[in-house]
Amino acid sequence: MRGIVRLTIASAAGSIALAAATFAHAQEIMIWHDKGDDGLRMIEQMSELYKKEHPNVTIKSLSMPTDQWFSRTIAALNTNTAPDIIFNDNPRIVQIQQTTRKLSDLKPQLEQLSADDRKAISPADLAASTYQDRLLQVPFQRTMTGLGVRKSWLAKVGEPYPQTWDDVLRVAKKFQDEDPDGNGRKDTFGIAMQAGDAASMINAGISLLVYGNGLPHPVIDDKGEIIIDQPEVAKATIEYLKLFTDYKLVSPETVNHTFTDMYQLIEGGRVGMFRVGNWNVGKWDKSPPAGDYVVGGYPTFGPGPGAMVVGSVRGMAVPENAKNKDAAKDFVKFIVSKGAQQISLNNMGGSLRGDLDTAGLTPGLKPFVEASKLQMDDFAAAKFPWYLKLQEAYYKHLIEAVNNPPADWNAWIKTTADALRKEQASLQKKG
Repeated sequence: MRGIVRLTIASAAGSIALAAATFAHAQEIMIWHDKGDDGLRMIEQMSELYKKEHPNVTIKSLSMPTDQWFSRTIAALNTNTAPDIIFNDNPRIVQIQQTTRKLSDLKPQLEQLSADDRKAISPADLAASTYQDRLLQVPFQRTMTGLGVRKSWLAKVGEPYPQTWDDVLRVAKKFQDEDPDGNGRKDTFGIAMQAGDAASMINAGISLLVYGNGLPHPVIDDKGEIIIDQPEVAKATIEYLKLFTDYKLVSPETVNHTFTDMYQLIEGGRVGMFRVGNWNVGKWDKSPPAGDYVVGGYPTFGPGPGAMVVGSVRGMAVPENAKNKDAAKDFVKFIVSKGAQQISLNNMGGSLRGDLDTAGLTPGLKPFVEASKLQMDDFAAAKFPWYLKLQEAYYKHLIEAVNNPPADWNAWIKTTADALRKEQASLQKKG
């Protein structure tokens, strides 16, 4: 009897010791992002899948507004209270590194990927994720945008989907003048844009017309030289600005709008044409505009179809002072696996792999998956440390032109290009 008791006590002690050891190795990885409910749901599902092979690891995430994400992330990295992973679009990850210099180089994790996972990551994905020879993030989503147009409004004004810029101007004017929502009031706008800051006006405005027409960049070339006065880039820039001045096809409040304000116009049914991202359609296929839109490439200034635009590459970065840095580095290798990529596509509309199941995709997402013509942002901020400051300087010129339109747009372009070249030279000297 005593032997049985001893054996029972010893077995219990062993179980307790094993449980204690398991508990001791349990880790909770925290991810900070600004992707809202879709991002929270995606990471929760990834955590469930990851836990099957890593039972002691739990993945949690916290979403917050973009401005708060920036300020909290920078403060946390600088006070050694960083989350284990930060998740966002590549320009934002680069800005965090420029400010803190505290993100890990993830090249070793890239090299550890299986051949099947590694081939999903393109050279452009890597270029977007690299800054000063450091792989700041493991990329796992491409954000894509196209031009969305309300189907019911097209039917009301008797127009097909606009393919060229002339089509856009004609249809947008009808959207403003012909009461397409049928409420008896002149309260609709042709086009939704955002111009409340440099990124809104350049990256989410001028860039879309530039890239949609197959041009490489709206401001600089691959050597960092100013190109806004090159004829094709100048054309796109001037036409964009005329939406505010000559054509008056955007809301007068657009100069103060960021994407949140723009979405309110779209979801409130007050605008006929708007940017649609692959991250938008999960919501917009169910709630306003509730599938009442068709998506295609951006309008061209000449013949031929325009392109959809890959606007950013999203990835996950690991702070050097993360509490669970090693576990976090293991997890970021998982996000390009087939299972994780399927979760990413299903929840946020973005992925890198071409071997995923697309049968269950919503009607709004299918044009992005099936797009045959894409133009990639060349991510100047990742290549030139001074670019974001140059972009801020350019934004001041753009806003001034909207508020006080020049008599001669071509002369304005030349003068602005000269001013930016001087600014660029000054920034390069400062390093």
